Amino acid sequence: MKENSPLALTTEDRILLYFSDFRNMEERYVLPQALTQKAIAFAAGIQRKHLSRYLDEMVRDGFLTETKAHIEGEKQRMLAYYLAPRGWERAMGIKERLSKVRVPVKVAGTTKEMSLEEIDRATSVHLTLSDIVREAMNVDELDLEYLEGIDDRRKRAMDERVKRLEDYTRAVMTAWKDGRVSATERLLVEQLRENLGISREEQERIESEVLEEVIENRAGIYRAVAAQALEDGPVTEDVRELLEALRKKLGLSSHDCREIEAALTKNAA
Repeated sequence: MKENSPLALTTEDRILLYFSDFRNMEERYVLPQALTQKAIAFAAGIQRKHLSRYLDEMVRDGFLTETKAHIEGEKQRMLAYYLAPRGWERAMGIKERLSKVRVPVKVAGTTKEMSLEEIDRATSVHLTLSDIVREAMNVDELDLEYLEGIDDRRKRAMDERVKRLEDYTRAVMTAWKDGRVSATERLLVEQLRENLGISREEQERIESEVLEEVIENRAGIYRAVAAQALEDGPVTEDVRELLEALRKKLGLSSHDCREIEAALTKNAA
């Protein structure tokens, strides 16, 4: 977008404009996916690796509120954001200014000046001011036909995001498969995280989920072997040595294994 374009906004203002469509979020227990970092990055046209810096600064300056909340469709709580009172004041000023702007739009091969509200009414999809500003970032003239495909492009962007998260999750699971992560594996996983644009928050969430699964799988292996050993009565010294070797190989604590064996003994009684 040209610097003198009436739609040219700073990154912070694009973020504020996007959030202006979400009211009373502080009253909700479960927040929409649209308030998470992955959605914000797409909506405001920002590379994910740069987004955290902007959000942190806007929270610090009192424009945004950051919260760890339950998110629709997610198992664990995640960071989410919404406008603070100071942010609402600035966002409403941006909206008021943009509502008066008329920009060139190509309609059926002919260019005409249209307000952002007129552009929204002319399309079959619902366009927010944030959508139009983002779509105008890299062009001198908006194309009404191109704007009709905004939902498909948003879906593709989200699908690509999901694929990157899945790729990273598989890499983390591979690194943890033997119960521990070597320095080399940690370095490779970190490089992959940066290349895929995975945030620190997502990294922590994914590794937490993977670790839970790894521990559960390892505990299941130990439980099955211990159950077999306990079938014949008290564990002999030789069998205890084998179970101890297995515990160490699986990376389980002595406490966890004692609890597993105690539960097996109780169930057998």
